[in-house]
Amino acid sequence: MKRISILVLVFFTCLVSAEWLHGQLPNTPRNINRIIPHFPRKPALPQIPDLLRRVGSAIPPETATRDVVWIPCPPDAYPGALCGNVPVPLDRNDLSQGTININFELYTHTAQDRAAKSAVLFNLGGPGAPTAGNRGAAFWFVGQNLDVHDLLLIDDRGRGLSGTIDCEDLQNGTGSSWDQEVAECAAQLGSADSRYGTGDIAQDTEAVRAALGYDKVDYYGISEGGADVTAYATRFESHLRSIVGVAPYGTPGLDDLFLDDRIRTTRAEPRLVRLDCQYSPTCSADHPFPEAELDGLIWTVRLSPVEGYAHDANGNPQHVVVDENALLDNVIDINSGRYSSTGEILAAADSLWRGDSAPLLRLGAEGFHTIWLDMPVGYPASAFSDGAMVATYCVDETQPWDWSKPVSERSQEFAAAVAALPTWYFAPFSKEVATGLLYDDYRMCLDWEKPTPSSPVTPPHPTYPSVPTLFLVGDMDNSVPSEEVKMMAALFPNSTVVTVAGIAHPWFDAWPQCAINLGSRFLETLQVGDTTCAKTPETVWPAVGRFPLVAADARPAEVDPSGQNQIGLAERKVVTVAVATATDALQRSWINYWNGDGSGNGAGLRAGTFFTDFSDFNLWATTLTNCAFSEDVTVNGTITWVLNGPLVADLTVSGSGTAGGTLHVEGTWQAPGPVDNFNVTGTLGGKHVAVLVPEA
Repeated sequence: MKRISILVLVFFTCLVSAEWLHGQLPNTPRNINRIIPHFPRKPALPQIPDLLRRVGSAIPPETATRDVVWIPCPPDAYPGALCGNVPVPLDRNDLSQGTININFELYTHTAQDRAAKSAVLFNLGGPGAPTAGNRGAAFWFVGQNLDVHDLLLIDDRGRGLSGTIDCEDLQNGTGSSWDQEVAECAAQLGSADSRYGTGDIAQDTEAVRAALGYDKVDYYGISEGGADVTAYATRFESHLRSIVGVAPYGTPGLDDLFLDDRIRTTRAEPRLVRLDCQYSPTCSADHPFPEAELDGLIWTVRLSPVEGYAHDANGNPQHVVVDENALLDNVIDINSGRYSSTGEILAAADSLWRGDSAPLLRLGAEGFHTIWLDMPVGYPASAFSDGAMVATYCVDETQPWDWSKPVSERSQEFAAAVAALPTWYFAPFSKEVATGLLYDDYRMCLDWEKPTPSSPVTPPHPTYPSVPTLFLVGDMDNSVPSEEVKMMAALFPNSTVVTVAGIAHPWFDAWPQCAINLGSRFLETLQVGDTTCAKTPETVWPAVGRFPLVAADARPAEVDPSGQNQIGLAERKVVTVAVATATDALQRSWINYWNGDGSGNGAGLRAGTFFTDFSDFNLWATTLTNCAFSEDVTVNGTITWVLNGPLVADLTVSGSGTAGGTLHVEGTWQAPGPVDNFNVTGTLGGKHVAVLVPEA
């Protein structure tokens, strides 16, 4: 078993969006269901069938040449698909090595009375993932353009159906060690293990374009797909109509080894935490200096790690140690629910400094979910190839060793490069902690081989094309931060960067419609146009201002001026606690479904349990049993939540901190649009309640 690299996690955040869309279309079963436990059954999107209606007839384009080998489409292809492959040399420097068939899936435009404006080349990134097999992502991002553009999905070599690399032990984690699995895979490929770099992939892409007869293509690359875009653009500018990059990664020359995965994380995470809190009226009211508070927490756990027991995502008690390493690699984690940890870390720090470690320990317990790259035994490499991931990643990235030397000497060169880094390099995190798991990602390449020079991402002394180029990046992205995207954009003379507020790397169903529309409009007009929508978060994710140990520590709910409120300050604080108990259970339910066992079972912060019924993912039903967000307020009741929309809760409140009673809560949760308030009515201590609590 091996730890997933941050690079591959970048891919999976996109893959999730692709695959759940894939699973919602008629007769298109998902490919992925075990990469992450209990893969979310996402809601059907009404616009997807409409996008499918934009696909033209399954008639090969007249411009196609005899180099195309037309083949039957796989069962999960969408209606109207055309499928084929183009044979290309495995090694363009040694034709005796034979050929490899580059697989593609083509969807033609609906306006059959005119020629397509272009073919949109869509690449989701990876490396290791199929492009055609993740067609759902392509329709999600560029489906609006299929009236006048064709959509061309090409499986990069070694992935999908393009000569899939299938190294059994590496794929399934059945070898004696990671090192052994990597070494065996390299031996299995032999002299070909240098031939899966992105430079070779760009030449394959050009061969498919030429065989299909397209004069112009628009290249749309997401995440690691930015490397594919760059490789193609610096070689075949004359055939580019435009470029759209979504959080594009992979352009060489912007950074060396040590400005890679972990340096992104350590420098971007303070901003991610700051923005997540600032966008939330609940968090921002209590944390005016979020980055300073995060820095203080880092120093606190560095000097005195926090140890204790807390419930994990399944509601099971776990022994937890939160030190600086755990804080960096597990606790500050955008993938534990929808920003739950980043939205809670400051309040958890404040509680810790007040002598209450429970909120931080819980984040630690929930953060120690393990996402493994090992696939279940028998899992098809065509759905995701570990071998292709290593084969591309290891030859594309700058490595601090001489490939001609044995592994033992490479390791020494690697260690020397790490030792030479300044102590402050990863501030606010320490060098010792930051260089720990980061270098697992580079160590995975120590046992790879590079017998011949690979085709690099860009040719020597590359010229970057002046075609219209749009780069989109989330302001909270800690995988490919905006600074890196801006550096990449500086290489492309006719580029514009649009920073999208309130979002991290493209993941789940959270990449905003505003950004999708900006990319689609750019493909149509080659103009960026009005970007006002990107300046305001489409959704303000729920965050926490404080974890009150008792209700008296809570911020009071505001009196509803349109109601007949009779309760005083103390009970208005109880209302805030009761609402927080309900939304806390929903946030834990996200984590349970995504990183836990998907049972719906969970535990309250201080006491009690809850159960969420996920049977209809569009409508969650959560039952609270003696849940306590503060020690002196107990909440029972039910919550119904329409995904990304209305929330209704009926709660019974009791405990030493309140006179007790019933509350009815109405509002929205995780819904697009400005933050509003929950309207809370009912009675506490026989007095009428009419108050307001922020929804995020």
